[in-house]
Amino acid sequence: MGAVMNAAAFYIMTRPDISNVQELRGKKIGVTRLGSSSDFAIREYLQKNKLNPNRDVNILQIGGMPELAAALNNGSISAAPLSAPSSHVAEQRGNRTIANLANEGIYFVIAGLTTTRRFLREQRGDAKAFLRAFGRATHFMFQQKEEAKKLLTKYAKIDDAGMLDGSMKYAYDFTEKIPLVKREGVQVVLDQEAVKNAPAKEFTAERFYDNSLVQELISEGFYKSLWGK
Repeated sequence: MGAVMNAAAFYIMTRPDISNVQELRGKKIGVTRLGSSSDFAIREYLQKNKLNPNRDVNILQIGGMPELAAALNNGSISAAPLSAPSSHVAEQRGNRTIANLANEGIYFVIAGLTTTRRFLREQRGDAKAFLRAFGRATHFMFQQKEEAKKLLTKYAKIDDAGMLDGSMKYAYDFTEKIPLVKREGVQVVLDQEAVKNAPAKEFTAERFYDNSLVQELISEGFYKSLWGK
């Protein structure tokens, strides 16, 4: 019923000696695991830039984000899609960011606000109240950075100043201020699934999301009251 992030929420980070995507040809690129969101993100980014991920680079399955950052830091891979705070750790070691996927038009509902059709039908008022609360919390995060960092320290147990700043930057780069689900971010999952599961071709993206509550809040002026024009 809403999208927290509609983009593949990663920074494409490389070793210091690589300055652009074309220099990745023939190099090793790490992902958390094959078939994961990080794997999807790097493949889409490479294809957008006319590189064939199955021919022009060697994609390796490394593990979690900390393991990816460590592999990039020690030079065993030349690039990786990283999220915060691992992206901050990699940057501190001299690695560079060659792309912020929030700006690349690579859609993927990587974090959503999810419920059942039954709950949406029978408890619509509660679902709408939740969206209002989420909207206010998002606004708070953007407008009250220092207070938001205190909450991140408390609940995520992150107290390193640099990692906190990196995590906040990541949230600001990728979080939707108005959580409308983008159709493209759902369709891309169906397209991928259809390659290995033919019945997926029979489904429409619209079957898997419902923007009606967010649209109601837009019409009622709720988001305008938070963000202005």
